[in-house]
Amino acid sequence: MNFKKASRLCIIWSVFVFVALFIFFTVVNPLTVYDTDDWLYIGQFRRPIPMIGHWNPIKVFPETFMPLMSFFGVRIIQPFIHNYCFSMTLAHGLFGSLILTLYFVEFSLLFYRKKLASLPLSIGYGMLFILLHFITYIHGGSNNIFLIWAQDLTCFYNYTLAAALNASLVMRAISMGGMSEMFKKSSVIGKVVCIFWIYFAIFSNLYSSIVLAAYIGTELLVDLIALLKKREFKLLEYCKGKYFELLIIICWFVSNYMETTGGRAGDLGKNTFGNIPVTVLYTLANFITINVFITFFGITVGFLWIRKNRNIRTAVIKFIVAFALLIIYLVLLSATADPHYIYRAEVVIGILFYIFMALIACFNELLSANKKNAWLLLILSGTIVLMFVNPGKLFFAYNNSNISYKQCEALMDDFIEQFKTAEEKGYEEVSLIVPAYDVIYNWPIADFAGDNIAIALYNHKIIDYPIKVKEIVPSRTKNQQLGINEFDLEENLQKVYY
Repeated sequence: MNFKKASRLCIIWSVFVFVALFIFFTVVNPLTVYDTDDWLYIGQFRRPIPMIGHWNPIKVFPETFMPLMSFFGVRIIQPFIHNYCFSMTLAHGLFGSLILTLYFVEFSLLFYRKKLASLPLSIGYGMLFILLHFITYIHGGSNNIFLIWAQDLTCFYNYTLAAALNASLVMRAISMGGMSEMFKKSSVIGKVVCIFWIYFAIFSNLYSSIVLAAYIGTELLVDLIALLKKREFKLLEYCKGKYFELLIIICWFVSNYMETTGGRAGDLGKNTFGNIPVTVLYTLANFITINVFITFFGITVGFLWIRKNRNIRTAVIKFIVAFALLIIYLVLLSATADPHYIYRAEVVIGILFYIFMALIACFNELLSANKKNAWLLLILSGTIVLMFVNPGKLFFAYNNSNISYKQCEALMDDFIEQFKTAEEKGYEEVSLIVPAYDVIYNWPIADFAGDNIAIALYNHKIIDYPIKVKEIVPSRTKNQQLGINEFDLEENLQKVYY
């Protein structure tokens, strides 16, 4: 296929993925502002640099782009549609679609650039990659989570998009022959983009940046061992040849240190080693809960591939090392923070990214050896049977109560109405009436959420002057008015995480 045809096909594939994702995030399963954290981060900017001692010292990527896209929604989109809630949805859906399009398209390009498959077949593998993300945890016909799901908009930025940003960078580097080669081959503008890409990838989230760090660490470690075996290792030459990768890994270690200085880290790490066994059990449980047909597909492909390949290649060794580094780090990090973290889709996306990449690479080799091996894909079609078990809304909503988008919008409009009423009366403070939840702090609309909501509405020019929230008043009457069940949160989170 000539360059023009290949470029045209890549563009068509990218547009198709973007449009499909945008429809998903704005119509099928809309992103929405809902809980206390969402209100905090849509309305307040941070300096776009890591800050020692800050509550989240290194979360530059999510805490820069989440408020930025919120302001984009308010200033650019809202004047046309006159709907605050949907303006937020469109803005965040646009950004989320862009990042995830980069992630999914880079997967296809990886196979094409490495000459593992033709471009049409590489796009086919890209479709399979996307499909696996959506059917990973399908166990029935309703309320399933998926690998690009997050329990709220904040986590979508903090974990899901951050992981996709890191993973897409890893795939680009692999397809270009390594991180140094990628940087060398880039134009001046490309080098600038590369630097910003690496910067936001590292300073995004520790659970996400390990996807990049595991890859870089493996490249450094495997090359170091090879030189030591040959007795050709010279420190200065090694550092000179690997300066770019070493700089990245040093920055990553610095980000780990900086995160320990933050307010959020104050109460963490008190029982890390005691939590390791529980964390390991949660890790194993997560793999057990994967869609049984994906498990069958993976075991069958793996068995056939191992039987066909007797020799262990460098690429396989690198995958094993990177995957081991990733798992070890995530287990230790989750044991330090909370063992339940390793069970969350937002965290597991980094693990399954590596597994799916290896799985599809093995499948590609089997298909290259014998086209009849395409029958293996039929195993995944068993997922269709699961969808007839308790059918309903197929995917869990992008809010941690699993309420409908209309209910989220009604809740937001109700908040705005209360502030507008106070503004009309000239009040400088208000008691904000919110739905009652039978959860500590009245989460997800916590008893300390008032200022978050007030600041966001003022900064977005929804209200004309600052109004202080004197108190949050949980009301079961408000539950009835908005059709929100006070037990929804606890019940639905148990469905997701247990």
